[in-house]
Amino acid sequence: MTASLLRDEIAALEALTRAAGDDDRSIDRRISLARGRWPDDLRLRLIEGGWLEKTGRVEEAVAAFQTARDHHPANPWPAVRLVELFLRRQRPDDARMLFREAVWAGSAPEQTRTGLLSRIIMTLVDPDIKRAYLETLLRSHPDDRFILLKLAAIRFRQQDRSGTEALFDKARAWGPLTDESRLIELELHLAAARFEDAYALSVQVMERNPDRVEFARRAIQAAIFTGRIDSVIALLDAALTRWPDDWLLLFRYNRCPLSDSVDKRLFALLRARAPEQASNSRWLFQYAIAALRHDAVADARAIIDRLATQDAVAHMAGPLRTAMAAHPAATWDNKRAVRHGCDLDVQILPVAGAQATILLFASVVGGLGYLPFGLADGLLRQRPVNILYLRDRNHRSFTSGIASLGPDHDAMIEALHRLTEDLGVPVITIGSSIAGVAAIRCAAMMGSHAAISFAGPVNLGLDAAEDAPVAANGTRASLFSTFTSADMDLVGLIRSVPQTHVHQVFGAAHAPDAQAARCLDGLDNVTLYPIADCADHFAIEHAIANGLFFAVLDKALATIGGGI
Repeated sequence: MTASLLRDEIAALEALTRAAGDDDRSIDRRISLARGRWPDDLRLRLIEGGWLEKTGRVEEAVAAFQTARDHHPANPWPAVRLVELFLRRQRPDDARMLFREAVWAGSAPEQTRTGLLSRIIMTLVDPDIKRAYLETLLRSHPDDRFILLKLAAIRFRQQDRSGTEALFDKARAWGPLTDESRLIELELHLAAARFEDAYALSVQVMERNPDRVEFARRAIQAAIFTGRIDSVIALLDAALTRWPDDWLLLFRYNRCPLSDSVDKRLFALLRARAPEQASNSRWLFQYAIAALRHDAVADARAIIDRLATQDAVAHMAGPLRTAMAAHPAATWDNKRAVRHGCDLDVQILPVAGAQATILLFASVVGGLGYLPFGLADGLLRQRPVNILYLRDRNHRSFTSGIASLGPDHDAMIEALHRLTEDLGVPVITIGSSIAGVAAIRCAAMMGSHAAISFAGPVNLGLDAAEDAPVAANGTRASLFSTFTSADMDLVGLIRSVPQTHVHQVFGAAHAPDAQAARCLDGLDNVTLYPIADCADHFAIEHAIANGLFFAVLDKALATIGGGI
C-alpha cells in the first residue's frame, strides 16, 4: 500500500512540476511533506533538485543533488542530474570535473554517459585542450572506444589521416564502433580510395538507421564513387521523397553524374516543391543552381538575387549574382545548346578560324564554378576559340581520366592530344577549384600553350613540411592527393614545362587560396592574379564580374606565337 502511495505521489509531483511556472512556489510544501514521509526515496530527492533549479534556486538545487549523491553513493543519477544542471547553467568547469569523477566510469546507461560526453566535449573549443581532457578519461576499459573515437574526430578535422586511422584501430579493438563514428570512417575510406569498403559500410549503417538522412547522403556519395549509377538514382529518389526539405540532398544531387533524362525528372520533382521551400534559403540556393542547367535561368536569377542578402548563403549567392549581372542576359541563353547532362563527357564545339582550343574541365558542380557548360559557353563563344567541354563521370577530379577517352589518365592525355592536334591550334586549359588543378596538370602533360586556374588548390600533393602550405580541406582534396601521390608534385611539374604558362587567379583575402598560390610564386612560367576584394573561394565568379576572366583569357590568347 505504501509503495503504491509513493508511486502515485511521485507521478503527481512530476506532473505538477512540469506544469507549474518558474515562479510558482506552491509545490514546495507538497514536496517537503513527501520528503518527510519517504525520507530515503531517491526519486523524491531528484524531483526536489529539479524543482529548485526550475524556480531559480540553483545553489539549493546543487545542494539537493549533492545530498542525494551522499545518501545514495552507488546510484549514478544524482551525479548525472548535477552534470546536466552545470551544463544548463553555463558552468562547464564544474560539469567536466564531476563528469570525470563520478559519471563516466559510473553505472549510468551507456547512452546516457556517451550523450553527456558529447555535450561535455562541446564546451571545449581548443582541440589541444579537448584532446587533453579526453585522454584523462581513458582507463583501459571497453568504454575507451568512445573516447578514442572522439580523439579520432579531432585528428580527422586536423587532416591527420594516418593518426585517425590508428585511433580507429585502437577503438575497434575495444568493441563495436558507434554509427556516428562510421561517418568519419566512411570519409577515411573515400579519402584513401577504398570505394567498395565505403559503399558497403554506407549501406550497412543506412539500413541500421533508416530514419537518418545523413546516412542516406553518405550512401549516395559512396555509390557515386563506385560507379553504381542505378543505386545513385534509387537512393536519390527515395531520399528526396522522404526528406523533401533537406538542402544537403540537393547539394548531393547537384554533384551526381546523371543523364539528361534522370536529371530532368528529378528537377521536375524539385520544381513542384520549390514554393513550399520559400523560407529555406540553403535549399533554394541549391535549387537555383539546378535551375541554371534546366532552361530556368530567369527563375534561378530571381532566386539568387533574393538570396544574395541572406546570411546563410550570401557568400555563395552574392558572387554568382554579381557575375551574372555583369553581362547581358543574352549571354546566358545557351545559344549553342550545349548539353548539361552527363550522357556526354566530351563535347566538341569547333569554330572556323579559331585562334586556340579551350579545354574546359568541369567543376564538381559540372561547369565553370556554378555556371553549367551552356552558360559558360555564353562567355567563351565571345572569343575565336574551339571548345572541348570535359566532364569526369568517374568522379575522380580527372585523375583517372575521362571514361569515353580511355581507361586512365594517360589515355585521356593521349586522346586529348589527338583531338586537339586535329583542330590545329594551340591549347589553353581552364578549370575552377579542383578542376583548376586538373587543368594545370593536363596542360603540363600535354605541353599546352597555357593553363588558367581559378582558385585551384595547387598545393595538393606537396610533401608536408613545417613551412609548407596545408592541403585544402575536404575528402575530395585528400582523394586527389591519394590518386596523384606517385606523380611529380604540381610545382615540380609546372617547372618542368617552361613552354606552358600557368595563370593562377585567386582571392587575395581568402587565406587558403592565397597560401596555396604562394607555392607558385617565383616560377618563371606562372602569373598570379590576386583579386583584392575576394575573401572567398569563388574566384571564378569574381573574375567574371570584374572583367578579369576575359583579361586573363585574352592575355593567354595574345601570347600565342610569342612570349609572355
